[in-house]
Amino acid sequence: MLSDAGILDHFSFVEKTPIASASIGQVHVATLKKNHEKVVIKCQHPHAQTLLSDDLISLNIIAKIVGFLEPEYKFFEILMKEWAVEARKELDFRIEVDNLELAAVSIQNMNVSYPMRTTGTHDQVPFSVEIPRPLKHLSSRKVLVMNFCEGKRIDDLGQIEKCKVSKENIMNAVAQVFAYMMYVSDIFNGDPHPGNIFIRPGLISGDKTSSSSNEEQGFTIVLLDWGLAKRLTDTKRIGFSQMTYAASTFDFGLMLDAFTTLGLKLKRENVAEDMERVRFALRDMVPRETARKRIKSRIKTDIERSRLKKKGERVPVESKSYPGEFFFFIRTNELLHGLGSRLGVTMNYLDVIKPFAEKGLNAALIHMPVLNHQDPIHSEAVGDQILKEKVDAVLNRLQTNGSINGAQVCVIQDDKILTHNICGNMGSLKNHLPVRSDTVFLGFSVTKAITAVLAAKMVEDGYMSFDEPICERIWPEFAPYDAPPLELLKALNGEENLETRWRWKRSITLRHILTHTTGLWYAVPADLSVKTLSSCESCVRGFEYNPSKPGDTLLPISRPGAECTYQYLSFGWLVAGCVIGAYHCRHGERKTYQEIYDAILSPLHSSELRGSGFKPCGGDKAHDAAHVETDIDFLRFMQMKREAEAMGEEAAEYSMDINEGSRDHLQDLERRNVVLKGIEGREFILDPRIWNSNFVMPANVPAAGGRFSAKGIALFYHELASGKMVSPDMLTQISSVSVRGGNLQELQGETLVSNRSSEGQKSSFGLGFQIITIENVNDGDIFGHAGVGGSIGFHHIRNNTSVGIMLNRIGAQRESVKDIISTISKHLTW
Repeated sequence: MLSDAGILDHFSFVEKTPIASASIGQVHVATLKKNHEKVVIKCQHPHAQTLLSDDLISLNIIAKIVGFLEPEYKFFEILMKEWAVEARKELDFRIEVDNLELAAVSIQNMNVSYPMRTTGTHDQVPFSVEIPRPLKHLSSRKVLVMNFCEGKRIDDLGQIEKCKVSKENIMNAVAQVFAYMMYVSDIFNGDPHPGNIFIRPGLISGDKTSSSSNEEQGFTIVLLDWGLAKRLTDTKRIGFSQMTYAASTFDFGLMLDAFTTLGLKLKRENVAEDMERVRFALRDMVPRETARKRIKSRIKTDIERSRLKKKGERVPVESKSYPGEFFFFIRTNELLHGLGSRLGVTMNYLDVIKPFAEKGLNAALIHMPVLNHQDPIHSEAVGDQILKEKVDAVLNRLQTNGSINGAQVCVIQDDKILTHNICGNMGSLKNHLPVRSDTVFLGFSVTKAITAVLAAKMVEDGYMSFDEPICERIWPEFAPYDAPPLELLKALNGEENLETRWRWKRSITLRHILTHTTGLWYAVPADLSVKTLSSCESCVRGFEYNPSKPGDTLLPISRPGAECTYQYLSFGWLVAGCVIGAYHCRHGERKTYQEIYDAILSPLHSSELRGSGFKPCGGDKAHDAAHVETDIDFLRFMQMKREAEAMGEEAAEYSMDINEGSRDHLQDLERRNVVLKGIEGREFILDPRIWNSNFVMPANVPAAGGRFSAKGIALFYHELASGKMVSPDMLTQISSVSVRGGNLQELQGETLVSNRSSEGQKSSFGLGFQIITIENVNDGDIFGHAGVGGSIGFHHIRNNTSVGIMLNRIGAQRESVKDIISTISKHLTW
């Protein structure tokens, strides 16, 4: 073969016995005549092409048969085609030469930009990576000549002992290298079995870590056989980076975005199960016996779940949309897991690869569109420079100590902007972008106030009243019959007091909704998902009685008007149902909630308000919206519990932070359990980061989906108090205390801005507004609405001052917003 290739004369010696042999070729050691360099020659077997072609044809036939018999599994054919394309490349060693050269450049770049040390242990060991250097002028389609790389197989325990490092450190380094190649570079090795990964003691001369002392001599990883290598397009690499980063951070919204980027079209939405599957593919490395038990339990779980699904729903992805690259991504990770198990390693795999996925994402996000015109704040006149400096000082301190990421504050008094402050970054994967004054933040429940004003305006204009049962005229579909239908009684046979609860539902009024006293505080539509969340009208229908799905009927769990419990999501859909129905009653046409808002309330806003960053019906552009960050670990516990059960293991129970010494402890605990039961399997709904997803960015969720700047919110309250939206009498009615109550503080936002203890205190509500309590300010002087992340908008009646505060980090932000408001309050001597 060397004679046929015309290169035999270049060698002074060729070892006849191969040092390695596989299905396609075998490898011989040789010595070059010119410089006596030790090299290896990879020669293709004479009949390799015929044998491989026959195998690929057979596999393709099998895949076609499977797809014909079970159309759900037609994606096997796509995977086999992808495999065939890449496998045939192995027959042309010139392609492997190109792969080797590209891989070498990739590792050089890694050596420059990364520490090249193992992570997660006290003894962070330096390592080098070697890629064989091809001799291009001696290589051809069937012969490949490379330099000889010293080392022994990675599963050679004696060789590991010579390296004087733990097996965990070796697998940690290997995981880093493959993560860099998959998420950051242009190419990765698709065949990382033990025979293709060598190790040896010491570092490559010239590497930046090679100057280490003898005490930490380090080791070198040699990556062989680049015939089966995968090159990813930028789009696919970003998609895998999104998927891996989402799995490591339990970010359900980003997971859905990843599927879209990769081209995966889901036949159904079950993001919790999808998250579980991806996290299993990227699971922790464990010793062989534990790994086998987990895999067996996982297979058993999948079989049991599959039996419960209808035919056509067992495979979640549409076969024709299955990206072939996914096969190599999963295969490479599974081979690495097998290697870790073989070595008996215990390692949190996702912790190791997460920084590389994040690096891949950040590199892509640098090029995303941003607002590039001058920030309007630079041309604004500020009426109180001292207040501006005080607020700046507070924001800088909060950012320095890590309490906030990005923030905006705006204070307006008597038509004058007293202060307008911005600081920090746009959060999460946008943390490289600074906050601007026209950046819009997710308002969460700040949105409820705007929703309530639309309802109040429609009451004032005679569309509806506060006290008529909504099912009698404006929304008959809500509860269309005097008595509960027989189908409902049959479907909910196990539930108590059905007839009473149906009567309760028929008695619900707009006042009950606006005061959080419907008894439907827990309710979300039965079909609620990330995608349906984006449609206000779809969610409204989820509160109506549907005779074809009586089991999905939502009924109050307490008599309307009897108990105030915060309606964290149901508030907006219930108001929207009234708004849509009332408009239809008068005009005879059924419009969307946003169309009605644009027709009735939006014309009453000034052009300054509409152009300041005020989007009560959701955002329409991703580039001007800050991302939400969160410290909440509730979803992490729930998802890990689900994953542990799927692998036949137990997980610790999650305990919400409830003061067991409080008088309302048992009631609080019961309410939280009702919330969790209502969203069982859909706990991701409570993940604030779901709002960063491209699916939810434009969502119109009247209880929580508005996106605002601080100036936009401050202007809204200023114009509301000025009589531009409702009359003074109506404003007094909706902003005065109507009820007290409203637990579920974690979902409610901060309403007590005081040094007084909040234990035992109840929130006060008007008709859709919270009555805000501030230290040394008369109760009832301030109305507005807070959001779960600390964002808040309010108006001080006596001082005629409107305030907007927007934050983008969810967690322990209560003290932060108190600090900001207290600074404003003291300066203005409220």
